[in-house]
Amino acid sequence: MSAVQHAWLGNYEVSSTTCTGLTFARHSHDECVIGVNLVGEEKVWLDRREFDAGPGSITLYNPGQIQGGGAADGAPWQFVSLYITAAQLAADLGLAHVEFERSLCFQPDLAQRLAAAVKGALSGDALVRELNEDALVLLLGEVVGVSGVRLPGAAKTGTSLISRAQELLAAQLHQSTPLEQLGDELGLSKFHLLRSFQKETGLSPRQWAMQLRTCRAKGLLRNGASASAVAHDLGFADQSHLNRHFRAAYGITPGRYQSVLKR
Repeated sequence: MSAVQHAWLGNYEVSSTTCTGLTFARHSHDECVIGVNLVGEEKVWLDRREFDAGPGSITLYNPGQIQGGGAADGAPWQFVSLYITAAQLAADLGLAHVEFERSLCFQPDLAQRLAAAVKGALSGDALVRELNEDALVLLLGEVVGVSGVRLPGAAKTGTSLISRAQELLAAQLHQSTPLEQLGDELGLSKFHLLRSFQKETGLSPRQWAMQLRTCRAKGLLRNGASASAVAHDLGFADQSHLNRHFRAAYGITPGRYQSVLKR
């Protein structure tokens, strides 16, 4: 018996599984596979070796490695998985090549954060999915680091490059700007872009764009525009999406904000 949630997030394939006694025959993948065990004990068979991966463990498989195993009959098991091609992972992290040097890392805190991002990536809310894609890129940098791969040092980006990123985001505020597009415009990997932007502003590019979108919404509402028109013009999925983010930022709904102004 098992329950599986599965989705594509940009170039990442993610899944969350809750089951009892699930086993996998020996097989391989064309992609890198990263697994996070949350509940239960996994018996892993990997390239003629066997090991156990309990809660808080991150398992790492390179493309083509023969793997198998699972949980014992009747034993509860909960895990999340992420699949990404080695070429895409390397490009996202600004590396020429990626190959995991360790198959098992016991990193409970990182495991929980990675699992939370994967689960967020399964959300029905498009913005939540995008924000968790940002989180996954940064977390993958940590995962690759603990697996034994040395990440490139961060070149000094400078405020002018981040200002350019902000200009690009502001110019396309009515729609979501993919990280790849923003990175290509600036000549940065997704990981370097996220890390540099966050260091400079305290926010990810998408978070920064949302706060600007919400700020502009306030100005339009103050000038008498309807909430539905504001939501449409500024690229919110719908009026309820605007309501949620406006209230989170200002503690009041758009409708209530306009009614207060009329007093």
